[in-house]
Formats: sequence, structure tokens, C-alpha cells
Amino acid sequence: MTNRQAHDVTAVLVHGGFLGPRIWADTARLLQARGVRPVTVDLPSSQDSGDHLPGLHDDAAAVRDALDGCADAVLCGHSYAGAVISEAAAGPHRAVRHLVFLAAAVPDAGDSLAQAATRNNPAGAQEESDGEGIDMRADGRLVMRPESARAALFHDCPPARADAAIALLRPQTPATSTQPATATAWRDIPSTYIRCTQDRLPYELISPAYWQHASHVLTLPAGHCPQWSRPDLVADLLWSIISSTGPQPIQLPISYGICWAKICACGGRDDVIPDGGQYSPTPNVTAIPQR
Repeated sequence: MTNRQAHDVTAVLVHGGFLGPRIWADTARLLQARGVRPVTVDLPSSQDSGDHLPGLHDDAAAVRDALDGCADAVLCGHSYAGAVISEAAAGPHRAVRHLVFLAAAVPDAGDSLAQAATRNNPAGAQEESDGEGIDMRADGRLVMRPESARAALFHDCPPARADAAIALLRPQTPATSTQPATATAWRDIPSTYIRCTQDRLPYELISPAYWQHASHVLTLPAGHCPQWSRPDLVADLLWSIISSTGPQPIQLPISYGICWAKICACGGRDDVIPDGGQYSPTPNVTAIPQR
């Protein structure tokens, strides 16, 4: 794909639970500097207004509305929004060429995130996750305690950067966890899954069936919110996906500490390509040394 063609692709960015679209601000700015049009979606479930408590299906409808305004899109969902983008792009949606699951939940049709948590939770993980510090308000919305967010979501940020992220926290509705997915776009649309090596969440909410359909898996040296702690890496990764075509390996800079792997058909085992194999510098991207 030429740079001009890549510039015709829209990057649709969807935030996770307890967050909002501003979590993508720096990533969006870096993509825009490359000529890519970024669109951030404000999920109804994280909007602090009204008596109605929206859930997964309302969030998916908001993402579909954004996709309807795109001709060609790479759709990226972070954390909870993995479930949202899979629901929103099912059909599949005509505009979506690739799904990106950023440290994200990937349920199967018929599963809620609560059900996936019960099934995927390894022994002892529930006790660890209880420390996240989530309270319910009188209006039925959930809120994350600031110090819990610092420890679980933004521990890889400098203190001032973590403070800025904590100021952006929003409430979340319980229906985001209890409403089941009705469809799965990842069965029909190529996708990339991104794991974060410093993620402190105790387990992944991923359907085992997903690994039979994923195109690639990448590992970033970051915590659960890399679009905030390392927006440079996330922007480079998205640009690499946008500017790639066909089933070949995504081309990423070696120096970033990003591991490319092809998903095997054997339950999600990773075949890691060694340094100097499928890696190559991303065209027209200035390398930023890993911090």
C-alpha cells in the first residue's frame, strides 16, 4: 500500500471501561501527523448523565454510527472495548478492514464479560482482582478509586502523567459486563491482538476460539493503557497495520521492543520471529528509542 492509500484509511479508536476518548489524545495526534484521520468514539456507558444505564449493545451502536461515516477503517478497541468493536463490526461492517484488540476482552457470541471472567479466571486471580477498588454509586454506576487506577492502569507512567490520566476517569455501568455479545466480527475480519508485558490485570477475557481466527499477536513493553503511557508505540503499530496489505507479517521497528508473532492453529501458542527475521523499520516513521 502506498502512503497516499494509507492516508485514506480512518483509524477508529474506542476507549475501555472507566475511561473516555481523551485517553487516545496523543495517539490520535501522532496518527494525524502521519496524515491518518483518527476518530475517537465516546461510549454511552461511560457518560455520566441520565437515568438510563447503557451497556455493551448501546456502545456497539455508537461505534457502528462512527463506522457508517467511514469508507475504509482500522478499528481499535482497548480493554472492555474489545467486546464493543467485535459486536459493532459484525456482519461484517463494510468499512472495517482490520480489527485491533489492545489489551482487550474478546468474548464469543453469547458470552458476557462476567461469564468470560468466571470461565477464564485462574485459581487465586479473583482475590488479586478484588484489589482494583471499584465502588457502586447510588445511581447504579461503578467508579474506580484513583489509587487503584494508578496501581492497576497507570503504574508505568511518571507520577504527573498518571495524575493526568486519573483526572480523566469516568464512571462505568454494570451492563457492560452483564450484557452478552450477540455477534463476533473477529470470525470474519482479520485482526491483531496486542498484549502488554507490564499489564497488571490478573487474567485475559479472551474466548479460546479467537486464537483460531487471529492474524497476528504483538507484545508491547507497557502496562494496561499503552495509548497513554506509550502513545508513540501504539501510533507506530497502528500506522504499520494501516500501511500493510494482505496476510504478510506487519512490519515494525526492532528497537521498540515489539515482538511480532504469528498465531498458530494450536490454541494460541506464539511462534516468535527472532530479531532480524520479519522485522524491518516502518517506512517514513522516525524511530523513538524505548524508554
